Amino acid sequence: MQRVLEVTSVDLSLVKTKPPQIHIVTHGTVPTSGWKHPRLSPWFYIQPPADGIQDFDFVADAPTGIVLEVITTIVAEAVIPRDPADYWGPGKALRGVRIHARSNTKEASLDTSENAKQAVALSGGDHIPWPWWLPTEPGACDLIGKVLRVYHTGDMLDRSYRTDRGNIELDPTTERVVRIWCG
Repeated sequence: MQRVLEVTSVDLSLVKTKPPQIHIVTHGTVPTSGWKHPRLSPWFYIQPPADGIQDFDFVADAPTGIVLEVITTIVAEAVIPRDPADYWGPGKALRGVRIHARSNTKEASLDTSENAKQAVALSGGDHIPWPWWLPTEPGACDLIGKVLRVYHTGDMLDRSYRTDRGNIELDPTTERVVRIWCG
């Protein structure tokens, strides 16, 4: 397990459950093909940090054998089943997350205002069914515990069938999810 080369984006939102949960999606790059099992590894503290920000290492398993020397995009996500208002203890709220890679660090703040809660629920006017990762159509799959491949409609894909892989197809112009499927 090694830190990825670079963090390119961090999205932080609340999942509307009781209590709310924290959802983190992180995009980054790795220096070659073949990296597997991207994940966010939390830092553990003896005392809560003064800034109220939770640090994570963006890590993945390095490839073995022959690889392509090409910068490759990698994505990791995490759902933290903890109330952000009491994240560090009663009355001690989570203020954001900081994601660390080899070459940089990125932060995202957690906005718990009513406007932010509405934005997560509505996403630009469209209703997002929660929980969004449950299968909703034939051929859809449960993404929990799967290696994810995120691609745009029209991208070239290999035809290998992998039962441990979830696929998320995005519209190339709007970046919205078109389809979720396994294989």
